[in-house]
Amino acid sequence: MSKAQSIIEQFYQEEQSRLADEATFSPLDISISSADMAMISTIAKRFNKDKALLAREALGQALQDMFGALDPVERKMLAKDADELGVSIAAEIAEEQGLDKLEVSGSNWVMQDKNCIKAERKAEKEKAKQQEMAASQVLAEEPVAQMPASEDVIEDSMETEEDAMEQVETESVDNADVETEDEEGSSQSIFA
Repeated sequence: MSKAQSIIEQFYQEEQSRLADEATFSPLDISISSADMAMISTIAKRFNKDKALLAREALGQALQDMFGALDPVERKMLAKDADELGVSIAAEIAEEQGLDKLEVSGSNWVMQDKNCIKAERKAEKEKAKQQEMAASQVLAEEPVAQMPASEDVIEDSMETEEDAMEQVETESVDNADVETEDEEGSSQSIFA
């Protein structure tokens, strides 16, 4: 098979895949704001995409984000209900198209719930680890912060004691000099 033939074969496979995917899509008639439609049109034009395809992908991502924000207990129940409804809708589409069975495309919501639980647990562990690290840093810094303060207080009190002792010694020496002068002065009294 030549390269040109393999390219055509690839095009046929892509078309079959696209048609199979589209067969599982359910039509949805919605109205959106003109601003949102303008953005969809602008992005679709910029990347040369179909507006419906872009809107479908954006809606799918938004639903996953919304699903992840649900309360975990409620999310689990809704995931199960959505998967069951998805199978039911796929069966209806298969019946309309005369097919025996049609694979459900899109998200498996029970698996999405499990992924959300894993992500939440991972985030909790990471948060606990960060808190533990922060606490250990605070504890590690605390003694260091207190030691210089304690040493300063001890040094200040020692300096104060030394100053007081020097002052007492100086006063003692000064007093001794005064007493000596008094004695000398008294020995040189006018009577001598």
